[in-house]
Amino acid sequence: MALRSDFSEGIKQIAIKAAIKIIRDTWKQPEKAEDEAYVEEVATQIVESFTTELKNNTELESPADNVLDKAIPLAEPQLQPIAPVPSSAVMFSSMEAYTRKDLWQKDTEGIAYLQHRAKGNPKNYIEHYISSPGDITMLPWDEAQQIIDKFGFTTAKLHLIFAAHAMNQEKPWQTTFNLKASDIIQEFGWDRNHEKPKPEKLLEIASTAFALDCLLVKTVWVEGRNKRGEIIGSVPVGRMWNVQIKATGQFNLSGKIDNPDEVYITIQPGLWTQDFLNRAGAKSREALYQFGYLAQQVLKIDPYHDELALRLAIYLTLDSRVRLDGKYRVIELLEIAFPKTVIDKARLDFRRAYDLKQRWDSAIKLLLKLGWQIVFDAQTYPEELRPDSLDKNPRGYLEKLLCAKLTIKPPAPIPELIASKTKPKVEQLQSKAKTKVERLQSKAKVTPSQDISLTSSQVREARIDKGWTQAKLAGFLGVSQKLISLIERGERTVNPQLAAQMRTLLEIQD
Repeated sequence: MALRSDFSEGIKQIAIKAAIKIIRDTWKQPEKAEDEAYVEEVATQIVESFTTELKNNTELESPADNVLDKAIPLAEPQLQPIAPVPSSAVMFSSMEAYTRKDLWQKDTEGIAYLQHRAKGNPKNYIEHYISSPGDITMLPWDEAQQIIDKFGFTTAKLHLIFAAHAMNQEKPWQTTFNLKASDIIQEFGWDRNHEKPKPEKLLEIASTAFALDCLLVKTVWVEGRNKRGEIIGSVPVGRMWNVQIKATGQFNLSGKIDNPDEVYITIQPGLWTQDFLNRAGAKSREALYQFGYLAQQVLKIDPYHDELALRLAIYLTLDSRVRLDGKYRVIELLEIAFPKTVIDKARLDFRRAYDLKQRWDSAIKLLLKLGWQIVFDAQTYPEELRPDSLDKNPRGYLEKLLCAKLTIKPPAPIPELIASKTKPKVEQLQSKAKTKVERLQSKAKVTPSQDISLTSSQVREARIDKGWTQAKLAGFLGVSQKLISLIERGERTVNPQLAAQMRTLLEIQD
């Protein structure tokens, strides 16, 4: 219609900008994608070709029986390879709700619920319920089970994506944001699966988002101390997420879109975020703003090939903020991942024992391959029990394995990023003990140029020592590969904030 009304020039300019963005995002040759003149030339050629075709297309004379709605939502950019993610108790409990169907119970009134109690303080608890979309009426067991059955790892991973994007909002409890299902497909690694057509994948993302809309949460949580005595993170029953779906594409005769070109998901975070994702409230000691870091590769782990690896990766991602040393016993991790009956049966049946060890070894091998930092305890985890051992399992190997200890942490640079935000208690005490004069003197002695500044050779050599490409370093820092290249060539200075991040990631010492 716009072309017929002689607005083709305006359409062309809009389309050129869109084509440039598409090419920059998807072009397989980064050096060409950075060539502004080349990208604009190719984009212009593309646009001119389809503009000519559209002008000559007689189908434009037919009524608008198709096409995309005028108000296409503006979607959030994809997550960085390493993204902050909430790690409060609500995240742990909601992950249990999505991945541990065995933990759901029926109360005396027949309502389905899942309860998560704090280990250190039983008075702190979180409860989840199931509702119909758009309602907060708690469903009885039989009806709730139909929705609970739809939960699983896809739901859990989409929940992680929602939560990571919610952290980017200034006041998530007051705002909404939009995500494109095609972006989520890439973040899940589904774009490499050519067995399913794209419309089918888009519809699966949409149905999963609807399942997320059905989870309710109630929190009674007290943690820390403020001037009045405590921080209360308590929220009455409300939705975890309010979700709306918008599909775009060709309408069928019934006015529905069977094969969408795209699906947009509009998310409004629930009120729980006001107590658990409130930066300002945390500073005033009135809210709990707790977060760790999510390696995007966790989202790509396929549960059909290694369910245990995904269970461990999700749990350890959230727990890494709390368990800084990363020390665990094997049985502790298995009991988190599976119902206790799985371990009990393995203790009584040698075939089940063998299968459980095989699953454990396979999961550990995959996490090692994905860059997770795993160290086996020399005394309790002998060589013959380790995943790469070719020795025959010794007598009583399952009990020995269950008692074995190991240190397991997410991929670099997550442990370093977490450590940089955790100030040792000794340092805190020393800092409090300093007088005002001493602090001023200390500031005068250490200037940013002395402590933070970096040379191009320092950055380049440290990166090479790590075995990282410029693109990998750029991904960790959330900057472009071109900026890293300019810094290493000495053509761009490093600001103090970026320099501090580089020092932590690359372990650069003066």
